[in-house]
Amino acid sequence: MKTFNIIIALALTLFLASCTGKEETDNAQLETDISPVIPKINSTVTDVLVQDNQVVKEGDVLVQLDDAQYKIAVQQAEVAVALAKQNVALSKSGRGTINSSISSATANSNAVESNMASAKAGVEAAKIRVNITTKNYERFKTLLGQKSATQQQFDGVQAEKDAAEAQLRIAEGQVSSLQKQIEAARTQIATTQSTISSSNEGISLAELSVKQAENNLEAAKLQLSYCTIKAPANGVISKKNVQKGQVVSIGQPLMAITNNQNIWVVANFKETQIEKMKVGQEADIEVDAYGDKVFKGKIESFSQATGAKFSLLPPDNATGNFVKVTQRIPVKIVFIDKNNASLLRAGMSVAVKVNTEK
Repeated sequence: MKTFNIIIALALTLFLASCTGKEETDNAQLETDISPVIPKINSTVTDVLVQDNQVVKEGDVLVQLDDAQYKIAVQQAEVAVALAKQNVALSKSGRGTINSSISSATANSNAVESNMASAKAGVEAAKIRVNITTKNYERFKTLLGQKSATQQQFDGVQAEKDAAEAQLRIAEGQVSSLQKQIEAARTQIATTQSTISSSNEGISLAELSVKQAENNLEAAKLQLSYCTIKAPANGVISKKNVQKGQVVSIGQPLMAITNNQNIWVVANFKETQIEKMKVGQEADIEVDAYGDKVFKGKIESFSQATGAKFSLLPPDNATGNFVKVTQRIPVKIVFIDKNNASLLRAGMSVAVKVNTEK
């Protein structure tokens, strides 16, 4: 009996020694990135190019949707862009004609103003002649009254005076006419400049219409591109739920792509176990599917909240009905050897033993 007790004590000692410096849990499973494949438009499936469990690469075509109406939308947008650009060209062409008109009006105004200087000089000359002939007229009128000049001489002086006055009236009329022409030319220039301003605004609006039409074209092309659904990531097709002829809508899950190259473990350790655990510590990972194989891993990170906090109805201890329960902290453990990734599947149950002595 004494020998038996010694054997039990030794076994217990060995067991406790083996447990020292290690934390383990079987509340763990494999995880990976799972990318959903969802349509961004409403349409009918015309072709499904993949099967369940097929390996695909990012950018591979998975599903083709009916694109007839989206091609028509692109063609209509292209026509709208062409029309908008044509309107810009017509507006600029009209502005060119207006610019020619204002140049012509400006040149005409300059020519009239040049003639005005000459006409005003003619008026001044006519006034001088009128002044001279008027003085001669007054002098010969006096001489005629004194019988010192003949009637014929007086009539000649009077005729010269009348001719000078007529010439002055003609010169003043010419100045008045030129002044009206200058005012008309200035009015035409102002009107043309206003037309140019309106034309510039029209061109700006036409150019904005081009930009809007081009944006609509890009949007139509984007919608058309959505008719070809491509793989968002590398991985394996999973949970395929789409068939040829099926009508799909925006946001409807069609399939998922499971990453088969990046598998990790999420182990839920009790909060009382993580005191000595830290990032970088090595861990032994036993997968239930491969009972005779031990995978090597290391701790990469710790969750910042317990698993209960992420539940649909997290516990609220403020109600007064408090029952203390040991919480579990999710710990992410990555595999050191990536070559065995093909053997593993997300969701597999595993047991983890972390060496806390290192």
